[in-house]
Amino acid sequence: MRKKTFSRFLQGAVSMVMVASMLTGCGGSAASTSSSNASAETATTAADNVEYKDTLVVGEYGDSDSLDPQKNVSHDKIERELYEGLLEIDPDTGEFKGCLAESWEHSDDYMTWTFHLRKGVKFASSGKEMTSADVVATFDRLLDKEHPGRYYQNVEFIDTVTAPDDYTVVMTLAHAFGAVEDTLTQACTFILNKDYIDQYGDDMGFDPATIDGTGPYKLVSWDVDEQVVMEASENWWRGEAGTKNLIVKIIPEASSRAMAIETGEVDIIDRPGVDDVSRLENTDGLVVFKKPGYGIHGFQYNCSEGHVTSDTKVRQAIMYAIDKETICQALYGSIGETATHGPVAPQYFGYVDLGVQPYDPEKAKELLAEAGYPNGFDLSVMTYNGYNKGVELAEAIKDNLGKVGINVIIDSVDGATFNASLNGITPDQMSWDMFIMGYGGLGGLDCDGCLRRVFVTSSDGLNTNNYGWYSNARVDELLNGAIVEMDQEKRKEMYKEAQQILYLDDPVAVYFNLRSSIFVMTDKVEGFSMNATQRVEFEKIKVRA
Repeated sequence: MRKKTFSRFLQGAVSMVMVASMLTGCGGSAASTSSSNASAETATTAADNVEYKDTLVVGEYGDSDSLDPQKNVSHDKIERELYEGLLEIDPDTGEFKGCLAESWEHSDDYMTWTFHLRKGVKFASSGKEMTSADVVATFDRLLDKEHPGRYYQNVEFIDTVTAPDDYTVVMTLAHAFGAVEDTLTQACTFILNKDYIDQYGDDMGFDPATIDGTGPYKLVSWDVDEQVVMEASENWWRGEAGTKNLIVKIIPEASSRAMAIETGEVDIIDRPGVDDVSRLENTDGLVVFKKPGYGIHGFQYNCSEGHVTSDTKVRQAIMYAIDKETICQALYGSIGETATHGPVAPQYFGYVDLGVQPYDPEKAKELLAEAGYPNGFDLSVMTYNGYNKGVELAEAIKDNLGKVGINVIIDSVDGATFNASLNGITPDQMSWDMFIMGYGGLGGLDCDGCLRRVFVTSSDGLNTNNYGWYSNARVDELLNGAIVEMDQEKRKEMYKEAQQILYLDDPVAVYFNLRSSIFVMTDKVEGFSMNATQRVEFEKIKVRA
């Protein structure tokens, strides 16, 4: 048996891995922690007599659509405070390391993986000890072919998961797979309580009574699109979380999030508005944290039958008609964001630099004429203000496309409508020709998580993961082939060709800016850090009173 050797899949990404950062300061006024769900009492440490608030309040741009990690289609920031997986990525080295699995090894042919679980790990709400039975039940649920989970495609390489004893799990593969460890860091593989699976089934993830993970916090209450309230688990195997109560307030408008941090309503905000960053950087008592991110903004094509964007030449024409570089500089230049050079971020294994998608309005007109639209057409475009400058991006698209005869009709929707459009619907339920989208992995750092899940042809006709029904036989062949190829250099070549097709030859989207991770916090915040995939580790944070 060989131990923990797949970390080479992160080569090329390690240099970009986020190292945990500590942000401390002095002065400024204390942020309020008033809430009907948690007190604002402070605690005093015996060692240094520093008083810390017992509640951390975070202003977040959008809510989760589910707190069941096997179903969630939105961000997984809250889930990662509630649940954990077998493996995680070390923020300092980029190597895979054990989380709920203390150690693991694989057979010489990589087809059998054995995980040795930590003893004494307990679920936050029930206090029950986690054993191999919970791991087996978690994967059985995700792999149920009769009722497959949303992320079944991510784990279909697994044949069986069995438990020879309470603290050993044996995973056999159905076929070779080039990113086993990376996949086991993804949120969809977080370990669930078997008792809860048996009792609640598909109803898990919406009511606090149905949620029980091994993470640093347990769920107290959830007012959808308002706030999520969590309390530190007394059972967490790593010790105590930095702050007893964690409240995530949902504040969709960027300007409102900026106001919330300025007035002390919250301690930290995510995604401040581009126009607010400069002011916040010069505000006493606030700290702005910026780092190149792992995500990309884009507008994806609806490739389903009956939409003008089902035609490759039309999609190319739209791509050529939009000046991505100028738009990105105008909208995001002030915070250092630039136009992307490919359909995935540079930190991912398999990334290739393809430059900015070209701008050539005359070429766009030629392609429109070849496609049978010399005089243009009407194009419906959906946007959502949960994305920084999402409405302005749509307006810039409208302006550019108008110059080549395409009339853009913008539909700006709320978060609930946006999430519903990505939740396994049929083509007749999606009316837009293009829609705003964020691109990135599911927590790992392998290109597979960014590409195969979302661009391989839908197997059931729904847009469960392939949101725009994109379908290209060669892309399917490359992405499905790359993940079962064990030669890493060959995998890179396959991803290179797939990205060329997705980005330029048969474009799946118009790609815009490579996003930065930007957070603003009061200078009372201590212990702010991000893990290797740029998730803020809220469980490590303390806030001075």
